[in-house]
Amino acid sequence: MTAGWAASVTRGRSLLDRTVGLDGARFIAAAPSWAEARSALAATPYGRDLAADAGRAEARRVAAASTVWHFRVLAGWLPPGGAGLARLAVAPVEISNIEGHLARLSGSDGEQAVPLGSLAVAWPRVSAAANEADVRSVLSRSAWGDPGGTDAVSIAAGLRIAWARRVRGAAELARPWAMGGLALVVARERWAFDRDINDAAAHELDRLLSRHWRAATSVPDLADRLPRSASWVLADVDTPDELWRCELALLRRVVADSSPVAAAGRYSAATVVAIAALLLVDLTRVTAAIEVAASEPSRIEVFDAVAA
Repeated sequence: MTAGWAASVTRGRSLLDRTVGLDGARFIAAAPSWAEARSALAATPYGRDLAADAGRAEARRVAAASTVWHFRVLAGWLPPGGAGLARLAVAPVEISNIEGHLARLSGSDGEQAVPLGSLAVAWPRVSAAANEADVRSVLSRSAWGDPGGTDAVSIAAGLRIAWARRVRGAAELARPWAMGGLALVVARERWAFDRDINDAAAHELDRLLSRHWRAATSVPDLADRLPRSASWVLADVDTPDELWRCELALLRRVVADSSPVAAAGRYSAATVVAIAALLLVDLTRVTAAIEVAASEPSRIEVFDAVAA
């Protein structure tokens, strides 16, 4: 035990006290109008900087920025060398920033970037990239590694594979989540989106999952060919239309694995990982609530399905 882990766990558990939880997110999702949903969000830590006339995109950005700020606070309490865990937690927001920049480079509207501060891995340099080739070059010289292509699809898949690789190597508690996430990337790319995986990404998947994934012809076949550490996320899924169930299974496993570790409060890196995971789950739920708020009542059923 070190004073750094003790301080970071104590601070992290206090941050968990500021989350809205499933019930709070559902309350936002059930709002009959966007104005009421926005008011409900503004009353939480996720909406402190939310403008009175903000739309959904701005609400998502503000909610993500709040979570990043919490991770930046947590990083300040971590012992030397521990900030890497906070960078892994912020990675989904950095991926979103990069994807938004790629969209703007292509002439489309992209999500506005969330400031990452010292937890950024490559974002400041990516944000200055003038074209897709420059984005790939910047990523290749960072911990993200080469995504294997300059198109947005290749970069997006490469970033998700790289995040899983980084998580797998840094946190034992999170290894099953990372492996399940890799299986989901393969299934979505090949059968939901009917896209090839570029050579660089495929070779990385070979290293992490073994080459057997390449011969799979369907989602169930993929599950049969993957190691158990990865195939669990595909259990009982037969068609690409059911892959949303894998995302739900992944979310539920993160909660099931993390909650007892965070509650035990041992002064360790594993506890910090569990706390960070639960903070990300809460952001996921709030983001889902923002999307379905003020929609027809049946959408609440969708929220309950994807945010449990």
